[in-house]
Amino acid sequence: MLTARNLVAGYLPGINILNGMSVDVLRGQVRCVLGPNGTGKSTLLKVLFGFLPAQQGDMHLGTTSLRGVASHDMGHRGITYLPQRPSVFPFLSVEVNLRLGTWSFRRNRGLARERIERAYEQFSILRERRRQLAGTLSGGQKQMLSIARAMVEPRRLILIDEPTKGLAPAIVAALVECLTEIMRAGTTVLLVEQNFRVAQAVGDHVCVMDNGRIVHAGAMADFAADEGLQQKLLGLSLDTHQ
Repeated sequence: MLTARNLVAGYLPGINILNGMSVDVLRGQVRCVLGPNGTGKSTLLKVLFGFLPAQQGDMHLGTTSLRGVASHDMGHRGITYLPQRPSVFPFLSVEVNLRLGTWSFRRNRGLARERIERAYEQFSILRERRRQLAGTLSGGQKQMLSIARAMVEPRRLILIDEPTKGLAPAIVAALVECLTEIMRAGTTVLLVEQNFRVAQAVGDHVCVMDNGRIVHAGAMADFAADEGLQQKLLGLSLDTHQ
């Protein structure tokens, strides 16, 4: 589904955050990106979505090159990006935010209603607040709405940056259920997540970043079972960090 090779990128001239970064994400896979702060995880997603240009390297969605594609054109290629800060239309209601996710198949009202109803089943609080302006929701509720809209949209690939950061455990549990539903639907996901329990629950593959490169890639089950590898790569274990 997604292939990136030897990406080099940064925010200031001469200071690179990605240093020859390469990653593969297979169709239908949920690949989690782990690593300490400052290793380039969020930068990777910004480069893949066109927010930050790559100075070197190549990236492809299938056989289509993404190099030089602007972020506003990524949606036409079936890619959605969910940043750390929830992305909602603040002056529109929760319901309208979700309806915008069905824009590409808006003439099929039955399918649109079905997808929105499925999102409401995952997040009952959104149903209760469906007429409320999205900008008046709490931070956790806005994140729910962002994830729900991604669930409604028919996307090939979703890039998600730390969706559970700073959220209460109950909201985290609801987000995990929604991410699991997205995974079951066969959508491909590249997820940056600091909460290892969340990553373990939803991811089938993992890669660990350090200094702008991938230093480990493999099955999530193998990584979760190897405390020595966790200590070596991250300096802590899943049993001590949740």
